[in-house]
Amino acid sequence: MNYPRQEAYKIKSEILTPVHIGDGTELEPLEYVIKDKFYKVNMEEWVSTLSGEKAEEFKQLTGKDYAQETTLVALRKFVRDNIDTGKYTEWAVDVSSAVQKRYKERFDAPENQLPMLPFIRTGNKPFLPGSSIKGALRTAYLNFLKRNNQVKEKSRADLVEGELFKANIEGRDGRTRFDIDKDPFRAIKIKDAFLPEVSTFFGEVINYNKKDSRLNPTNIQILSEVTYGSLIEKPISLELEISLDRKVLCNRESSIDKIHENISLKGPLEACNNFYRSALNEEKDKFLSGVSGGEEIGKVYQQILDHAKGGYLFRLGWGSGLISMTIAQELRTERRYGKSKHLIVGKYPMGFIKLSVCGKSKCI
Repeated sequence: MNYPRQEAYKIKSEILTPVHIGDGTELEPLEYVIKDKFYKVNMEEWVSTLSGEKAEEFKQLTGKDYAQETTLVALRKFVRDNIDTGKYTEWAVDVSSAVQKRYKERFDAPENQLPMLPFIRTGNKPFLPGSSIKGALRTAYLNFLKRNNQVKEKSRADLVEGELFKANIEGRDGRTRFDIDKDPFRAIKIKDAFLPEVSTFFGEVINYNKKDSRLNPTNIQILSEVTYGSLIEKPISLELEISLDRKVLCNRESSIDKIHENISLKGPLEACNNFYRSALNEEKDKFLSGVSGGEEIGKVYQQILDHAKGGYLFRLGWGSGLISMTIAQELRTERRYGKSKHLIVGKYPMGFIKLSVCGKSKCI
């Protein structure tokens, strides 16, 4: 049968609850200023323009006593009070009132560095990495395959995937290994997707645990750049492009097992909907079961399900939790899952998205 080399699809993504995908860095206090917004400043460029008294003051602050805590606070204040954010800002985003409050209250505390976790960017624009989207899609599809297959509980993750994908082979040393050439997901390509303008803000993500039939905030409080969403402040939608290389799937020389040759985009999307709905319900039951004070959070979980009607529920990014990142309960190495949860604004779980197929954009 002659197949088009690629089938490309447009997928509408409506962010329901805040998503955070970090770039692996933490912004220290001298890298940003918080005023009406969060400003990621270009210190090097600004310092190069200082002259006269300001240059001398900066020189003294960064002299031999630079490492002292009181000097660091003074330097932080010098940057905040003197830098022109209109000229020396790399990017700026909204900031929640809770983060503004913490910034002001702890500004003069030398032991509090107030590290901030930025969203991943390229060209100073935040985006959803195609690799992250593909990873979440892959997890859901593996869970679908797991329903009809038994795998070893303590197998390495790559061998579990290989067993489900029929992609394990025996190496020359006699050991079983995962053969990437037999991975059906190498036929799926997902482009990075830039977020629309004014899509993110810095918010306070608080970890809550369940103890003595109550939900209690722990001392884990993380200041992260997250997206807005339909359930928080304002709706954010963007378009994903997913392509399926059918020739790779169907060409027997490609090494991919023939059980995957009829895979379509609908299959993985339905797998996502089933997996992440199941994960949501399990998470809600494990986290909220038998506790007081969880009514508002329970309402949010129901709102997520209501908003996802007519589409495919999906979950992405940091804070999604173990339940949404492991393909089957018996394969989870951590048995205390569901005991704590990262929430933003006190009640919103992280990372839920509604996917809708706009249509096939092209066949090549």
